[in-house]
Amino acid sequence: MRELIKLELVNPAFFVTGTGTDVGKTFFSSLFMAKYGISHDYRYWKPIQTGSSGSRDRDLVQTASLLPEERFLPSLYEFEHPSSPHFASAKEGRKIEIASLTQKILVQVKEAVLLEGAGGIFVPITEEVLFWDLIRRINVPVVLVNSSQLGTINHTLLSLEALLQRFIPVVGFYTVGTKNELLEDNIRIIQKFGGVPNLGFTEYPKEYLMGKHFVEYANTHFDPNYELIHSLLSMGDVSETF
Repeated sequence: MRELIKLELVNPAFFVTGTGTDVGKTFFSSLFMAKYGISHDYRYWKPIQTGSSGSRDRDLVQTASLLPEERFLPSLYEFEHPSSPHFASAKEGRKIEIASLTQKILVQVKEAVLLEGAGGIFVPITEEVLFWDLIRRINVPVVLVNSSQLGTINHTLLSLEALLQRFIPVVGFYTVGTKNELLEDNIRIIQKFGGVPNLGFTEYPKEYLMGKHFVEYANTHFDPNYELIHSLLSMGDVSETF
């Protein structure tokens, strides 16, 4: 006779994109890894890094979260020029092979990994492929990071519409930035017209934090009601153990 079946939710891979460049994706990723990297066995990965002549996002996330090197996968493509991948790769004379890129990502997303994109979903990776196309090929859910500032309603709704019209699963949107009088109404309107939930809001710290101080901030101020992690888990596969 079979023993009692135990159902376990698998931590899903997911893709972090934003409503634009410098909207707060790496801040979000740092918070997520600091709070959930160990407890939910996540790794961080930015497959395509541009602007690597400065600080790499992987290094920023690792320094902020205090996680060991093995929690961070090396980028498949790194370009020094701070621009879209299609421009940076052409400028540096290195072609991005989409088929190879896709296959390598598909191997990694079988496990819990946070994938961070570059810019928004319409940023070109090559002359033929935009980021939304890559997301659809690897078939992972998306968390959209948006700003708390004026203009975010339009930017966020456009991004959500583009994702949903392409049948890309969206977990929801997570807001980062500064508190202001628009914040609550922005979130309400985006949920009403966008049709996806707000997963939380985290304010930028009032002072520069790294290491243990950043981890403490993440544990207190990031995903305080656990809406994000519960939503992610609900999208994970259910595995059976006997």
